[in-house]
Amino acid sequence: MQTPIGDIPDQRTSRIARPAIFGAGLFAVFAPIHLLVAQPVSVAIAAITLALIGGAYIGFGAAANSSREFLLELAVAALYGVAALAGLLWTPIALPLGLAAHALWDLLHHNGLFGARVPHWYIPFCVVFDLLAAAFLFALYLT
Repeated sequence: MQTPIGDIPDQRTSRIARPAIFGAGLFAVFAPIHLLVAQPVSVAIAAITLALIGGAYIGFGAAANSSREFLLELAVAALYGVAALAGLLWTPIALPLGLAAHALWDLLHHNGLFGARVPHWYIPFCVVFDLLAAAFLFALYLT
């Protein structure tokens, strides 16, 4: 099978690997902060983080020029806002669960098969960050 010009396997791999490395790097900055602050501050930081990354899809939905896609992305972003609020007011475990759910939402957008189109780099970047942060916060908040 012939590979289309400009889409050789090394380029496809780097389109995923580079953003994933940056996602891991962002996590490397994010995690120590949570170890240096009191748990209520950590929970607040995690809640703000979840709400912000959930809200990114509002912009992707608006850029789609489709009311249906915009409303879908807005509704899902609102769910991440609810998860963030639940983490603040009810149980911090809602935050890593929300981050893990966001990673799944990212994967559903892979290859533009579902929801608003997102930049190719965004999905591997965000999935890696979301899953690392979810696992870290889950372990941190259970101890």
